Amino acid sequence: MSKLLLLAAILILAMLLGPVLINNPGYIKIIVAGYTIEMTLLGLLLAVLATVLVLSVLGLIVRKLARWQHLSFNYFRSRRQRKARQAFATGLQAYARQQWQLASEQLQQSLQDAHYLNEKRMLASYASLYAGNSSKATELATALIADDSNSAFVQADLLLQQGQAGQACQILAAQLDAAAKDVALGQLYLQALQQAGQWRQLLQTVPQAINQHWFSKAQWQQQRFSIYPAALSQLSLQQGFSEEADYWQALPAKERKSAAAILGLAWAQAQSGLCEQAEQKLVQALTLPDLPAAWPYLRQIPLGRSVLKLRRAVQHWLRDNPANGQLFAVLAYLAEQEGDREQAQMAWQKVKQYQPDLC
Repeated sequence: MSKLLLLAAILILAMLLGPVLINNPGYIKIIVAGYTIEMTLLGLLLAVLATVLVLSVLGLIVRKLARWQHLSFNYFRSRRQRKARQAFATGLQAYARQQWQLASEQLQQSLQDAHYLNEKRMLASYASLYAGNSSKATELATALIADDSNSAFVQADLLLQQGQAGQACQILAAQLDAAAKDVALGQLYLQALQQAGQWRQLLQTVPQAINQHWFSKAQWQQQRFSIYPAALSQLSLQQGFSEEADYWQALPAKERKSAAAILGLAWAQAQSGLCEQAEQKLVQALTLPDLPAAWPYLRQIPLGRSVLKLRRAVQHWLRDNPANGQLFAVLAYLAEQEGDREQAQMAWQKVKQYQPDLC
């Protein structure tokens, strides 16, 4: 609206003053240091206009060469940039308050300012997704800079949150060389492989994750339990699992002998009907410190009535840890495997007493 008013005012002035200046061009005489300059008023105005145009062109060239594009003498563009920067600030505040719709709108408006466009699109993508506009989130993510690990991370993460894990795996696999420096990319890739059910590829990626230190030592201790039990049990169900498989033998011996891997092997054996061998592996591999990480997977292993040795091990731990709710949870699980509901109920009561979050 302000542009239209300004243009209208200029046109009105031109219509009023144009004929006057043409019929009465005026006369100007300038004497400076012995030099005399004579011209009409109209000629002076045209000369000033030409000088402004030349200086504007030169300024544009200088800014381009010196990369000073952020300096602007254009009133309308500066005004648009100020609005975009204000929208960016408002969008960030709305994002922090989880006002996703407002954040999405303001962050998209902030794209009119050319600074940090990629980062603004990332934030706008997440805000749009959380506001329920997945199509806009995908559109903004697609416009991110190509061949950039940050862009790949955002695109894949958005796909994962929309349940499209297979597509996320494809995007991350193309950028996996950057995972040596950007470990978050590798971590997200493992998560995507798990969600997509690509268990064989997951195990094949483990050596790279170890060599490139995608996780700290403490983090990897926990990560093993999220990888091996689910991967081995699912491979056993889908196509049968063998410890002689090339992707298994390619793993470091330390990994194959870890408690998490043994837990996965026991799960695979139990699913194949080898419950006694599965129980033997669990007794040999599990330790008390491993139980919190192992419990979500241990409780899913169908041991049947092959639980005697494991029960003895748990009861032995209970002598030194009589208030450990995790141990009572394992006893409840073992009683359920045998079909002893009364013993299971008694054990669950102890769990509620010592560690109710496990119930």
